[in-house]
Amino acid sequence: MGGGPSTVQATVVPVNSSPEMFPGNHPTDFCLCASGGGSRAMSFTLGVYRALWNLNVIQKLDGISSVSGGTWASSVFMFGKNFRGQNIDTATMLGGMTKPSSLTLEVLKAEAPPLAWGLTQARSTQLFIKNAAKDVLKPLADKDVWTKTVADLVLEPWGLESMDACMALSEDDVSRIRSQNPQLGDTKFCTPRSDRPRLFLMNGTLLAPAGFQTSGDAIVSFQASPDFCGSPFYPMDSMVDYRPDVNFTPASVLFCFSSCCRSDLMVPVGGGLVESFAFGGQAPDTMPEHAVTTSVGRPERPLSLADAVGISSYAPASALANDLFTQRNFSVKKEYWPVIAGAMLSPLHNMARVIPAREYQFGDGGSIDNSGLLPLLQRSARNVIYIATSYRALSTTYDFETVTQEDFDPDAALVVDQLFSLFGYGMDDQAQGFFNSQNQVFQKTSLLPLVQKIAGLKRQGKPAVVRETLEVLPNKYWGIQGGYNVTLVLIYLETVQDFEDQLPAETRQEIARGSEGAFANFPIYHTNNNNGLNTLDLTAAQVNLLAAQAEYSVMQNEGLIKQFMANAKQ
Repeated sequence: MGGGPSTVQATVVPVNSSPEMFPGNHPTDFCLCASGGGSRAMSFTLGVYRALWNLNVIQKLDGISSVSGGTWASSVFMFGKNFRGQNIDTATMLGGMTKPSSLTLEVLKAEAPPLAWGLTQARSTQLFIKNAAKDVLKPLADKDVWTKTVADLVLEPWGLESMDACMALSEDDVSRIRSQNPQLGDTKFCTPRSDRPRLFLMNGTLLAPAGFQTSGDAIVSFQASPDFCGSPFYPMDSMVDYRPDVNFTPASVLFCFSSCCRSDLMVPVGGGLVESFAFGGQAPDTMPEHAVTTSVGRPERPLSLADAVGISSYAPASALANDLFTQRNFSVKKEYWPVIAGAMLSPLHNMARVIPAREYQFGDGGSIDNSGLLPLLQRSARNVIYIATSYRALSTTYDFETVTQEDFDPDAALVVDQLFSLFGYGMDDQAQGFFNSQNQVFQKTSLLPLVQKIAGLKRQGKPAVVRETLEVLPNKYWGIQGGYNVTLVLIYLETVQDFEDQLPAETRQEIARGSEGAFANFPIYHTNNNNGLNTLDLTAAQVNLLAAQAEYSVMQNEGLIKQFMANAKQ
């Protein structure tokens, strides 16, 4: 989008607690969230989507919220129209329905369904090397090796890898944007399929301004959609205090001598959204009190679908932000400005209403909320299918049946933190770059009964699919008003012995070979390097088997899910 006039006409929407008002009038009665977990999450989500599509469930959803590997799957599902140059329908995209008894090794080795085909080409490490080599000659502030690698891996088979294409919700919106901004010329746009939920959130994080560290009381949600991008609400209805990055390594000292002399930076962050095609430019001259189309700075490069998918899945980013050398060389950075209106006016007092854009570091949504649920609760979602792609199995030695609430330790029980943090057990890990201590939205006492159900189903050999109605608590950090009940259908990745028992003998034997076999670590494949030096890849057989288990898990709970969806729109 470089060249031409330096401004564009775009809609800016304040979203804060007085009152909350999201753009687009998207209903959120029935939604789905797809959690992170790299290629494992993409494969598991593929299987869930296949089953839900065949049950006519996804067709009734109002919205999808995704993180990291869940975003890999969901972005292709939402935007994919042409696979390797050919038009494609949804049934073909997701692959045919399966039966466990038919999953011979020969069947499993067949090509993975198109949605996840890019994961199975054993090329992620080569893509990293290729894109890193291209980055060597680029300025330090313009590094995008991760974004390009993920785009090549996940989006390129669909022709969606361009980092210069804008996003918009529909072709009608593209026509409106072009009419308001003739200076865009032949700028490319990509839009979701018309037969998809209207609301789609690809969740990342705003870590900190360049040169500053992130922390548990400063990191905030970044939400990218086809129509709007930004960070809604102000954490605790207040400003954020960023500490200068003074965690020097020898390499850091060579790059900056002044950080130790800098003071903290206290600024507003969040507060609203801007149309996606205009995200990343300069702030308007005056900030609107309400949604309005106004003149904003034209970004040098738009926030593309590739950017959104890359940001949503860039897990190392929050740890890289702790060191000046790594953040300067490897962080994803874009210009960002907050929307100042409503609740933020009083704390600002005499501060300028318009805060100029500054360079921020962006990272994986899993650094703050790996479930993708909290952005839906910001929008008062009432019914949510929650795909929890766990990264570890429940403990085989923990006493789930007799443990008391007082003694219950979900971390010791090896429950995943994306789930237990929602119940007030969250914690921050600065070194690893995970911050979920601010995520409580459910009563702490509600977690143990839920986990006992999951453990009980696993013990019985059944899929860990649970329906639960929970009271939503207010959460001022996230801007969640609470005070209502949400019904969840939790689809939790675990071993499903009933599924494995129905597999052909040769497939069971291959699983039993463990790390020496073709299905190492099944069903909870490693997020990275499950197959040695192939950093992000899985084999077609691995994708097909995990997707089949996910599909089986949904279909074994067909009655539960249909009852859950009984009041959804037709």
